[in-house]
Amino acid sequence: MMFDGLASTAQGVATPMPVTFLLAQADNAAGTQTRTLLDLLMAGGVVGFVIVGLSFVGLALIIDGFVRLRRDPLLPDALADEVIDLAGKGRFEEVLSLCRTSDTLLGRTIEAGLEDGRLGLDAVREGMQQQGELEFTALRQRNGYLGLIAAVAPMLGLLGTVVGMISSFRLLGEAQGTARPDELALGISQALVTTCLGLILAVPLTFFFAFFRDRINRLSHEAGGIGDKLLRVMSVTLELRRQQQANAGNTRPAPTAHAASPPASAAPPQQQQP
Repeated sequence: MMFDGLASTAQGVATPMPVTFLLAQADNAAGTQTRTLLDLLMAGGVVGFVIVGLSFVGLALIIDGFVRLRRDPLLPDALADEVIDLAGKGRFEEVLSLCRTSDTLLGRTIEAGLEDGRLGLDAVREGMQQQGELEFTALRQRNGYLGLIAAVAPMLGLLGTVVGMISSFRLLGEAQGTARPDELALGISQALVTTCLGLILAVPLTFFFAFFRDRINRLSHEAGGIGDKLLRVMSVTLELRRQQQANAGNTRPAPTAHAASPPASAAPPQQQQP
């Protein structure tokens, strides 16, 4: 009898709880369905809108990276092959003219080196290295903006979290412990929304930052390889030219005695004896 009473009491207490829980879940599901993306952004507050604005900037930088970091506009194979072919023939002036008319990273780099070509191959190498460093530093700086946004986004999300928690505790303090749950939920919602937005922005931007960084490094190595090959071709061409000039000087015929003596008509007249 005692166990029967406990069982009936337990049933009376436990039976309404699942119904209440299901009703609460239904209300939450209905509320979730009616919320829009704008409501989610509004819950993030000012920090949430800042993160959304940075997401558009990051998207623009990603598109710019795909457009700008293509190999053909930076290191065209046709230009590299033609430059090396002309250098192998010793037509360095044509190489310089060709690079001046080519608005590419490779053309500007080779042009900067050949401008000091009369100073020797070391000056050409130094000029190409300096110009190449300037070109690739500009590309790395542009990609650095993407990395900066990826690093700042989680910090902004953390800032929104702190602001939301401060708002919740401020309401709790002003209500002297009798604050309504929905009022506290607004601050907590802002805290969670901004954290979520910051992570959503940071994760893909970090991926694309690393992707573009690797592409820039690969292009830098390829540009260095083209420059080294051009310098080797120029060195061989100049050495062959010097050898040809030396051989031409050694095989030049020596002047004969008839060629060395002046003609008879040019000889001074002899004096007659008295």
